[in-house]
Parts: sequence; structure tokens; C-alpha cells
Amino acid sequence: MKKFAFFLPQFHEIPENDKWWGKGFTEWVNVKNAKPLYKGHKQPKIPLNNNYYNLLDKSTVEWQTNLLHEFKIDGLIYYHYYFNGYKLLEKPAENLLQWKDINQPFFFCWANHPWQRTWEGSNKVLMAMNYGTKDDWEKHFQYLLPFFKDHRYEKKDNMPIFMIFKSNDPILNDIFLYFNQRCKDYGFNGICLIESYHGVDYPNDFHPKGIYDNTKYVYIREPAFSNSYYRKIIKKTPEKVIRAVQNRMVKYHLSHKPQLFDGDKMYEIKLKYEPKGNNIIHGLCFEWDNTPRHHERGYVITPVSKTMFTNYIKSIADEEYLFIDAWNEWAEGMILEPTEEDGYKYLEWIKEIS
Repeated sequence: MKKFAFFLPQFHEIPENDKWWGKGFTEWVNVKNAKPLYKGHKQPKIPLNNNYYNLLDKSTVEWQTNLLHEFKIDGLIYYHYYFNGYKLLEKPAENLLQWKDINQPFFFCWANHPWQRTWEGSNKVLMAMNYGTKDDWEKHFQYLLPFFKDHRYEKKDNMPIFMIFKSNDPILNDIFLYFNQRCKDYGFNGICLIESYHGVDYPNDFHPKGIYDNTKYVYIREPAFSNSYYRKIIKKTPEKVIRAVQNRMVKYHLSHKPQLFDGDKMYEIKLKYEPKGNNIIHGLCFEWDNTPRHHERGYVITPVSKTMFTNYIKSIADEEYLFIDAWNEWAEGMILEPTEEDGYKYLEWIKEIS
């Protein structure tokens, strides 16, 4: 089973973030400013040896790549922020393309959602998503092509893998049919499209083979799936009422304690309810805490036990891919990189099952 981890490229400065969030902003700002919101809340998360790195430093990329190989992770899934020709946080991937001596396998997940001020509880749009026309699709494809051609870019049956974060716009089908043909024009067998499924209303909104004509895989995103399904399970229980009251207390500043969920219960849901099939890719996360971004409006999933993690891995041991959320989502509490608190714990778990 090939194991890839999602990779957030927001650990370097860009002019847009300086404008939107303040001079010198990177993801480390949210991480360092995090505060414990209840007894036993382990914030802030601190990288081992205070390694608050800059992703534009080649030595950082070399260090991350060495960790990948040492702990048997097959590559990274770079978030690709592309807004009809306007790119954000593109430099880490572009640098990797130039640094041929760094053997880091990777592929893209197009984060095709607008950027909003949700960290502040606002829906104000900072960067809107616009898919443009066929001429714009060609420009996008030409930008992607050098990455697709790179020997480190992950391919399935001579098809570059490309993931889509949100599968909710009919025009995307036309875009990916176009990309598929253009890949063939350049000697590939097409594009290997992966749709992300977030489990919003499983099973009613689940399409086992995806919704686009050339979808090859459907990825069950975590913790989105298990958390959504858990909220569905408790819909008609006292717990639902209690959580609704807690949310209102947070909304009106009567409480600063975020919602808490049990990590092992999330894995129990995965084991019992997750869809399975030849074209389905499963995902996992070890824990979750997005309060560094959203404060009390966020929520926390406690760390999964090693026993539950091992049981889950056994249930999917014969599958081709596993996607881990995430390599470095420090402000969402999904971290494979070593921390002061846990050291290399999750990397060691993964190495043990490899």
C-alpha cells in the first residue's frame, strides 16, 4: 500500500497573506498564538527542537524528504491553489520542480474553493474561484504539464494523478475531460482523477464511481467523513441537544470550550460505515484540533489509540493507496512531523505497518 500525506505549503510569506492577515504572516503565526481553552487542552503545538521552518529553504525540503524515506511514507500531496491563472502558495512546489536532486514523490490536490475569512467567523471572500473558459483551462494545463512530466510526480498506469477537493460544479467535468485529452496529446494515457468525498450526507450523496466521466478514484476524506457520520448518528439523541446548547453558549461568548470528539469513536465509525470498493481510497488522521485557527468555534478530536489505528490498517491492508491527513497541518492538529510533545510517534506507527 502506497502512503501519501497531505502537504500544506503555507509556511512562508506571501504578499497576499501580508495584506489579509498582517505583515510576516505564515501558518506559524496561528500555531504560536494558540491557547489552551479547557483543562488538559494541549496547545500550542510546538515542533521538535523549535523547528519553525521556512518552506522556501532548500534544507527544509531536504529534511522533510529524508523523514519521508526514513519512515516509509511514499510521498506528499501538495495543495494546489489556482484561481483562473492566479496562483497562491505555489513556490514550494515550483522550487521542488527545480530541485531535481531532491527525491520527493508528490502529486497535486487542487484546492478549488474560495479563500474566505472563516478563521474569524466571517464568510468574506478573499479570493474567489473562477474556472474561466477553454483558453484558461489550456493555460492551467500548461502550468501543470512540467509537473506531470517530472519523474517524481505520481502516476497510475502512465496517468498523472490529480485530486479535486470539491466536486460540486458541473463545469469541472468539462475541464477534466479536456485535461484528460491534453494528457493523451502529450503521451500519457490520460489523467488519473481522484474526487474527494467529505461524507456530508452519507450514503445519500455518495457516488461510488464519482460524478465525473473520467474519475478513477473516490477518496474518503478524513476526519470529514467520520465526523459528519458521527453527527448524523447522534441527530436524534440527547447528545445532539447538549452539543447544540454548547454551540450556542460559544456563539454568545458564555463558554470558550470547543466541541470535543473521541478519536477511537471516529475510527469505530470508519470500520463500520466507511464505503469500500476497488476505486475507493481511504484516508485517516490521528487527531484533530483546529482551535489555533478558529479558537472556541473549532473542534477537537482526541488522539486515536494505537490499537484502534492498527485494527483499521488491518482492515484496508490490501488496498493500493492510503492518504494521511496530514504531514504538516499544524493549525489543525494533524501533524506527522515531530513535535515536542510526541516526538516521532505517528511516523513510527506508520513505519511499523510498512
